[in-house]
Amino acid sequence: MTLLRTPFGRERLGSWLHGRTRDPLVMNSLYLTATTVVTSLLGYVFWTVAARMYPASAIGEAGAGVSAMGFASLLGALGGSMAVLAELPGKRRPREWSTTITAPLVFTSATSAVTAVATVAVLSRIGHSAFLYRDGWWVAAFVVGVVATTASQVLESVWLAERQAVWFLGASTVFAVVKLVVVVLPVFAVLGATGILSAWSCVLAATTAGCLLVLVRRFGYRPSLAGLRGQIRSMRQSLVGNYVISVGDQVTLYAVPVIVALKVSPEAAGWFYVAWKIGGFYAVFASAVGTSTFAEGSHRPDRVLSLAWSGMKMILPFIALGAAATIFAGRLVLRVFGAQYSAHSYALLVLLSLGAFPDAVVTIYRGVLRVHKRYRTAAAICWGISVSRLAFTALALGWWGIAGAGWAWLATQTAGALWCALDLAVHRGAVQAAPIQATALKSNALQGAAVQATAVRATADVVTVLKEDS
Repeated sequence: MTLLRTPFGRERLGSWLHGRTRDPLVMNSLYLTATTVVTSLLGYVFWTVAARMYPASAIGEAGAGVSAMGFASLLGALGGSMAVLAELPGKRRPREWSTTITAPLVFTSATSAVTAVATVAVLSRIGHSAFLYRDGWWVAAFVVGVVATTASQVLESVWLAERQAVWFLGASTVFAVVKLVVVVLPVFAVLGATGILSAWSCVLAATTAGCLLVLVRRFGYRPSLAGLRGQIRSMRQSLVGNYVISVGDQVTLYAVPVIVALKVSPEAAGWFYVAWKIGGFYAVFASAVGTSTFAEGSHRPDRVLSLAWSGMKMILPFIALGAAATIFAGRLVLRVFGAQYSAHSYALLVLLSLGAFPDAVVTIYRGVLRVHKRYRTAAAICWGISVSRLAFTALALGWWGIAGAGWAWLATQTAGALWCALDLAVHRGAVQAAPIQATALKSNALQGAAVQATAVRATADVVTVLKEDS
């Protein structure tokens, strides 16, 4: 008889599961991971269906356009989504809560529109697809897509900050399913690459509008431009700090494939790209837990270290399982794409899977630093890793081929994890004391306010008595 078959075992398991499902850190992480899995699978179906309906040239042009939209959104977002995670949990008054959403939503949408237009201006002069960026319909779809991408990320942070990540899962699923239906409509199919990009942007914009409607109807969100400038000014530090961190963290995701394409043969670049895309899945768990640690830590800054440690223990088994599966079955997975991929991409894939361990440390600790507003340290770690990775990748490709990119990834992530460990060892006391000091200051302020209120009431009583005597 196994333990789970006994009443005691079933009771313990039920109690454990009940506790886990009530933990916001666990649930937000699970919903974020589920969102990535669902959208990745449906995204694969989307491009498969599109490949059967559109010529290969249209698929390439639309894929490049979607990537360019993501990059333009990264430049224009200005840390708005992360600023929401940092600021929203402390806003309990309805008007302040709504303004904290409206300010970054409006501000980053405007800046994203600017970066979208700037991206169009650059891409209309270079590359094989320059003619598309001189077409009015393509430009309109591109700008709408960039703005909608940024706005959807801000709203994603609202769901996380309010411990309602299930809404983000629902919105992402709706977007993935509806765009799959829309892209096959004849009105889009006749437009080729422009039709694919237009379908993507239109559905994303409609989904974002639907999320705003849910916020208004269900959560009492009241959009207003009153006090917008003051709110943006008060969030300036959070916006700038999180923007520098986010760009430093994500710049290599765009730059490394470009460096590989320039340094190796087109055939080798294809082998690299397949392993790179599969290897990106290893970061899903760390990214979900890191973001959830930041969101939940903003509610409970005094417990952010314990939250980070709980998140680390939660994802390490999954990362270890992924690494083991890659080592023993990676060649079989790559063989689906062809024998050459199995022969040339396996070493790179294994190195990327091993790099997921230190990547988890860096990602989760970055959430801790964001909670305590240590933006300079977090930015220094992110940019230190990225700059060294780009330099090491350029050198290592000449030494070990495409596997050199994997060695660069593993080495720089490990160095970053060591940096995080040293920083925690040096600043652990300060990190733990910061929320306590903040609580003490708040308590002192409340006590002062209470004393002042008591004095005012006593003065009013004296005045009343004097009036009665007179």
